[in-house]
Amino acid sequence: MRSFLAALQFLTVCPWPKRADRSGDEIGQASIFFPLVGFGLGLILLLVNLLLELYFPSGLLSVALVTVLILLTRGLHLDGLGDTFDGLGAGGDQENVLRVMDDSHTGVFGLLAIVLVILFKIRAIEVMSEERWRALLIAPLLGRWAMVLLAYRAKAAKEGLGSILIGHMDGKFLFLGTLMTLALAGGFSGAMGIGLMAWIFIFTIVCKSYLHRRLGGVTGDTFGAVGELSETSALVLFALVQ
Repeated sequence: MRSFLAALQFLTVCPWPKRADRSGDEIGQASIFFPLVGFGLGLILLLVNLLLELYFPSGLLSVALVTVLILLTRGLHLDGLGDTFDGLGAGGDQENVLRVMDDSHTGVFGLLAIVLVILFKIRAIEVMSEERWRALLIAPLLGRWAMVLLAYRAKAAKEGLGSILIGHMDGKFLFLGTLMTLALAGGFSGAMGIGLMAWIFIFTIVCKSYLHRRLGGVTGDTFGAVGELSETSALVLFALVQ
């Protein structure tokens, strides 16, 4: 239970129970429940969709759903996305990229990345019909599973919360998290869910390889970036194949 609550506090705005310092072991074990937290976010989105779809046109509904998701996650992953693209866009050596990523100000590359991801999410949800409910459940799930994949056998580019997760990540945590993801994605979306898992796996491994070459490892910001891009790509693919 403590590991699940750690995952909930790590990934969402949920303040209960009172936020406290977590041990490295708890943070590592919490990765098992990252997909479950993502699925919980999807359930909330599905509930909001059911409550509003009779009253909101599809365009406004999609904006409302994306807004709810941002609020539920405190915009934390989007912040990581912006920082990551600011650093990579700035160029230079590893030290310069990491220095720019640590800057609290958002630059043009980060702003563009955030805006484009939000627009793709809104448009993808807007054009969906019968498959919207599946996408709302599965996309957040896969976005959090991608973070678990990224952490396994990764190198930390710098000290921080991301390095603690990496340092306490174990193969059994990845296995259990993947098993949970497979059961939920396959159970609620069948072959489409399993196919999206394969896509997210390839995408995350490619991202990890690139980040290791470019930054010397991954950071907390890159966890948010890969999670956001994975979630967005899942929504877009649902929209394309429905």
